[in-house]
Amino acid sequence: MKSGLRWAFVLWVATRFVLPLAAESSDREIYFSFLGEQFDNELLVPLGRGTVRLLEPQSDGLLFNLPAGYKLTAVGVSLRFQIQGDFEIIASYEVPAWKNPEAGYGMGPGLYLKMHDEKESAVSIGRLLRPKQKHVFNATLSTTEDSKRKHDVKLFDAKTNSGKLKLVREGSLLKYSVMDGPDGTFRELREVELGTADVDLLRLGAQQSDVKTPVQVLWKDLFIKAASFPNHPDSLAKGERQHVPHYQPAPQPESISLYWSLLAGIGLLLVLGVAVWVKKRA
Repeated sequence: MKSGLRWAFVLWVATRFVLPLAAESSDREIYFSFLGEQFDNELLVPLGRGTVRLLEPQSDGLLFNLPAGYKLTAVGVSLRFQIQGDFEIIASYEVPAWKNPEAGYGMGPGLYLKMHDEKESAVSIGRLLRPKQKHVFNATLSTTEDSKRKHDVKLFDAKTNSGKLKLVREGSLLKYSVMDGPDGTFRELREVELGTADVDLLRLGAQQSDVKTPVQVLWKDLFIKAASFPNHPDSLAKGERQHVPHYQPAPQPESISLYWSLLAGIGLLLVLGVAVWVKKRA
C-alpha cells in the first residue's frame, strides 16, 4: 500500500511539474545583439532594393540611415527562416534624431510580420513621427478580403525616442505591446484575432514618410521565442536551398484607370480626325 502511494505521488509530481517544464523548454529562443557592430549574416538578410547601402553596423547598434531622396517600399533586415506556433518577439530601438515629415503616414522604426495564409495577413507595430509633430505608436492588422486590401490601424500616444516593440501570439490571438523608454514595463495596446499560420517573413526596419524627409533608426537587439523555426539554416542539409523571405507590398491605386485612359485616347483620336476633316473642307 505504501509503495502504491509512493508511486502515485511520483506520478503526480511528474504530471504537475516535470512535464509542464519539459513542454516549456521545447520552445526555441534566438537572440540577436546589434551592439559592437554585430550582424549575423547566417540568419539575417537585408531586405529591399538598395538596403545594404543604407545599413551601418555601429558600436551602439544597427543604424538605418535613409537620406532625403529615397522612397522604398520595404527597407529592413529579415530572418532566413520562418516562425511556427506561439511566439514572442521583442525588438529594442532608438531614434537618434527626428525631422518632422511634410506628408505621408509617418517615419520611424517598425516591426512587420507576413503570415502564410489565404488572407495574406500582415502585422505591423512601430514608433512613428507623423506630420504636424504627432508622436505615436501604430498597431496594424492588414488582410485581403474580396480581393481588396484592408488595414485595421490603431494609433496610441508616444513620448520618448527609445523603447521596445513586442508581439506575442498565444493560440490564434496576437497582442501588441510597447515600452515607451529603454526601461520600464510593457503597455499592451490591443489584441486581435490573427490565426495560427506560420510567419513567412519578419522584417525589422525603418519607415519613410515622404521622399523629402530623411530617417534614422538605431536597432539595439531582437529576441524571438517560438515553438519551432522551420527552414532554420541549422536544420538544412548541406547545399539545401535556404528560405528566401519575400516582401510584396499591397498594390497601390492607380491615379488614372485603364478604362479612362482608353477613353482619353479615343477622344484624342476623334479630335484629331475632326481637325483633319475641317482642314480638308477649308
